[in-house]
Amino acid sequence: MKHIVKNPEPPEFIEWKEEFRNTGIEPGWGEFDGKPIKQTVKAALIKEQGGLCCFCESLIPADTSRYGHIAHWEAKAKDKSPYKALEYDNLLYSCSDNQMKIPSTCGVAQKEETPPISPLDEDCETHFAYSESGNILGKNDHAQETIRMLNLNGSKRLRDSRRLVFEETRNNKRILLPHEFDRWLDNELKRQSDGTFKEYWTTIKYAAGLYE
Repeated sequence: MKHIVKNPEPPEFIEWKEEFRNTGIEPGWGEFDGKPIKQTVKAALIKEQGGLCCFCESLIPADTSRYGHIAHWEAKAKDKSPYKALEYDNLLYSCSDNQMKIPSTCGVAQKEETPPISPLDEDCETHFAYSESGNILGKNDHAQETIRMLNLNGSKRLRDSRRLVFEETRNNKRILLPHEFDRWLDNELKRQSDGTFKEYWTTIKYAAGLYE
């Protein structure tokens, strides 16, 4: 789980909510869902996350209308967190594996639960380890519960993808000279020219030994 640093709330989103409030209406998800402002917020979330799913770190497909959705760290249900539905700091962007007819993971698996560890926590990356088989391992009870709630090991696609990234990193560490590996790793971990990060960013860091 990669740490996400939230950017300032998009001014268009602030203005849109203020327009409602000026008429005496507190906008909720019903007023937001399916409206053009949702696309503005979606683009802002994907940009600040470097194009990666907030939970599994897979790259968000270009067709986000099918394979992605806005997730809430704290549930948007009226009986749980009624004021969190449109609070920008509570919004993240998640992939939607269930659209591809495979086990639900990430924001879809989350449902109305709030996992103990959030990608907004500065130390979130340190709670997890990654195995050669592609599984995510929790270093403590909170991490294990987060993995369970988000079903982060429930997709063969995710496990296989992380396994390949782990293998590539370990192989490069073995065959490259130290300065060559450092240069390769720096390139893997920086934002790419299109503004995205490499998929499974924390798997790369763990396989490189940066969390040990």
